[in-house]
Amino acid sequence: MKRTLTVLTLVATLAALGLGCRKPKKDVDKGISAAELMTTADKQMKQGKFNEARLTLRHLEQYLPGSAEFPKAKLMLGDSFFFQGSPSYPEAEVEYGSFLNYFPRHEMRDYAMYHRALCHFSTIETAERDQAETRKALDGFQQLLKESPGSPYASVARAKVLQCWRRIAEHELMVGVYYVNSYFYPGAERRLKNLLETYPDYVDRERAYYYLGEAMRQRFPSSDEITQFNKDYAAKLQRPDLKDLSKEQLSQFQKDFQAFGKEQVKVYRAEAKSYYRKLVESYPGSEWSRRAADRLITMGTEGVKEELDS
Repeated sequence: MKRTLTVLTLVATLAALGLGCRKPKKDVDKGISAAELMTTADKQMKQGKFNEARLTLRHLEQYLPGSAEFPKAKLMLGDSFFFQGSPSYPEAEVEYGSFLNYFPRHEMRDYAMYHRALCHFSTIETAERDQAETRKALDGFQQLLKESPGSPYASVARAKVLQCWRRIAEHELMVGVYYVNSYFYPGAERRLKNLLETYPDYVDRERAYYYLGEAMRQRFPSSDEITQFNKDYAAKLQRPDLKDLSKEQLSQFQKDFQAFGKEQVKVYRAEAKSYYRKLVESYPGSEWSRRAADRLITMGTEGVKEELDS
C-alpha cells in the first residue's frame, strides 16, 4: 500500500510540474506542413488579420525552423508589423533585422534592408527635433546601395538618402538659428560653419549665410578664448598664472587685453560682412539678400546703398 501511494504521489507531482505527459513537438504541429502554414498566414495577412498571421508564423518559426518556408516566414513577420493598420515600426525593424542575421546572403536581403531602413525613415521627427532616426535611416539606405547597387529598391533608396541629408541639414540650420536667437554666438558660429562645410549640397545657404553673419556681427570673445589669452599671457611672463601681478604688469595686461578684445571684434565684424556680401552678390532680390544689404549699410559698408539704388 505504501509503495502504491508513493508511485501515485510521484505521478501527481510530475503532472503538477508539467513534466509528465508532455507531447513531443511533432504532435504539437498536428502534422500541418510548413507550406500549409505559409498559405494560412498569407491568407490571414491579405484579410488584415495580422495578429492571427503572426501566431501562425510564430508556430512555423518555433517548430519548423529547418523548412524551406522559414526565411519567408521571418520576412512576413516583419511585414505583419510594417503593413498592419497601425504600423509598429520598432517591432518590424527588429524582425527585419532578425531575418538579416539569420540569412545574411539570402536573395531577399535587399528587401529586408530596404524595409528596415524605411522603419526608421517612417519615424523621422520634424527638423526642430532630434534626428537620430534620420541618421539610422540614412545608414540603412546607404548600406543597401553599397551592398546591392543593382537592387530594384536602389533608385528609391537614393531618393530617400537625399531626403535624409536635407532633413539633417535643416536640423543643423535650425540649431544654429536657435543659438543666434539665444545669444549663444560662438556656438552658432561653430554649428553654422560646420553645416556649410558638411552639407554644401543640401543646406539652405541663404539662411545659413545670413544667420552666420548675424552671429559674427554680435560676437565677442568667448570665455574659452579669454581663458586661452590669459594662459598665453602668463606663459609670456613665464608665470603659472596671472595672480599677484605687480602694478605695472597689471596695467600692461589690461591694455593688452583691451587690444586683444578690439582686434577680435574687428575680425568678427569683418567676417560678418563677408557673409552678408555673399548673400547680396549670390542671391540678389531675395528676402535674405535684402536683410543682408540692410546690415551692411548699418555697419558702414560703402557702396552698397548706391549699388542697390542703381
